[in-house]
Amino acid sequence: MFFNRYLKPFLAIGGLVTMYAGIYAINPESALRDMNNLPYDANYVFLFRHWGMMVGLMGFFIAASAFLPKWREPIILYSFLEKLFMVYLYISNFFNPETAHLNSSFVPFAITDITICTYTVGYWLESRRQSRRS
Repeated sequence: MFFNRYLKPFLAIGGLVTMYAGIYAINPESALRDMNNLPYDANYVFLFRHWGMMVGLMGFFIAASAFLPKWREPIILYSFLEKLFMVYLYISNFFNPETAHLNSSFVPFAITDITICTYTVGYWLESRRQSRRS
């Protein structure tokens, strides 16, 4: 049972990686420039900071759920839906001529979110098989 066996470290590591987005709440100018190679527009600072806080807290709760089993299911579900939407946005805009130049800026986010979504599905399928056996 791979997914259940490694769920705790997966949640801790996945949560820490997701929590790193909190840098957008603290220093959006540097985060956009250094992490995404994108220009900073002060007109949208509230959106960058809000997104950074929202995703940073999501990462915190994912990591916390590694140590608080009662929190796991709702946090895993919310995290899956939030990350799946980011994957959808990335894929649906991949061939859009207006946003195609941005795709390379978001590859690390897409890989992280695809990995977490895939692991989550594996965890759910494995848990379902285990519950049927019991």
